[in-house]
Amino acid sequence: MRTHYKKTLQISRLALACSAALLAMNQTAQASGFAVPELNITGLALSNAMVANPDSLSAIAYNPAAMAFHTGSAIELGLLLVEPDLSVDTGSGTVDSEANDVVAIPAFTAFTQLNETWSLGLSVNAPFGLETEWPAGTFDAQYPPGTTIPTQSKLEIVAFSPSVAYKINDKASLSGGVDYYWMREVIFNGDINAGMPGSNPAADLEGDGRGVGFNLGFMVDQGRWSFGGSYHSEANIPIEGTVDLPAGALPSFLTNKVNADLKLPWRLQVGVRNQTTDKLAIEFDVTRTGWSSFDTLVVDQDQLGTNIVTSLNQWDDANAYRIGISYDFSQATQLRIGYTFDETPQDDKFYSPRIPDADRQLFSLGVGHTLSNGWTIDAGYMYVKFDDRTLDIDPTFVHAAPDAGETNGTSAVNGDYESSVHLFGIGIKKHFM
Repeated sequence: MRTHYKKTLQISRLALACSAALLAMNQTAQASGFAVPELNITGLALSNAMVANPDSLSAIAYNPAAMAFHTGSAIELGLLLVEPDLSVDTGSGTVDSEANDVVAIPAFTAFTQLNETWSLGLSVNAPFGLETEWPAGTFDAQYPPGTTIPTQSKLEIVAFSPSVAYKINDKASLSGGVDYYWMREVIFNGDINAGMPGSNPAADLEGDGRGVGFNLGFMVDQGRWSFGGSYHSEANIPIEGTVDLPAGALPSFLTNKVNADLKLPWRLQVGVRNQTTDKLAIEFDVTRTGWSSFDTLVVDQDQLGTNIVTSLNQWDDANAYRIGISYDFSQATQLRIGYTFDETPQDDKFYSPRIPDADRQLFSLGVGHTLSNGWTIDAGYMYVKFDDRTLDIDPTFVHAAPDAGETNGTSAVNGDYESSVHLFGIGIKKHFM
């Protein structure tokens, strides 16, 4: 289905995926490993291996430089359903996260060719996000008295990415654009462990914010072989919010307004695609995410700048290895499959139940069918299986942390964690010549 459509960009703001740092007097919990790579329905079916694809309209969301290889204009709409399944066994039985409900996410992409050299596009998606919600009492027996036990952690970020592509010649293109991040909502809730069951007052933090980064891309089409790459810069999101602590936790002359900065990591994806036969194409991509920049999350009281929370992450940069295969079953119908091995950036030393991350494997499949008058429908499915992860850290482990209440990666988080996700998607594209 080597159709040179035009227009792609979307919103696969793929549900929620999580993030972290809590509140309460002297303790915090951090979350990470919250990238969401699924940007549209075709990408879902190909396990997000699309950065070097000059043929599919949907590749524009992964690499705006692909716009230069399409004519006219197009629009793409889609709907993604995400069903997570997360549980932990701390030795007292298995507990399921209360955020395991199905989430529906709309997707949008748009593109237009300005002239033979320049193209303009807009992508709206959710490259980061997550939600975990542990029932009260899940970790009561493990967290030290006076510290904050994680309950609900939620991070929703939508990215608006206008971009332009420049066609150098018939074989190569460059692109550049802006990534405007809107943090719709961030929630870090918890219970303060008073040392006795049933006596844990709630400690809640909510906020939102906005930040800006940039993106760059390139694509080279040599006929049977094509190459591509895209880069999204780091972005800092200042967060403004409120903290709701138990009575007496803050002096009466202080407000409950707080501020923080959340640094989003840079992302680099490069790939190579081979049109093996007239019907079969195979692409291999590598994605590297700069999680090492996501090292510390500090929450300060607004008036005096007094520190309320300091949460350490200390993550490592991590890779994902992707392969996507498409086969033109007929002139109108394309079959798709994909596979990814995705590394976690989070080691045991800074593990947190707010973002119980692990290495994962992604298995996907889907189909695209071209109708008359420029219409195409796409459908896809993905199963994400996280490696089971067992935390069995020595209770004598001590963090080299500035906060004595820091419990990320300590014996307080010990347990057997299991996670998986089902994703279903359907979309429609309209190409205007």
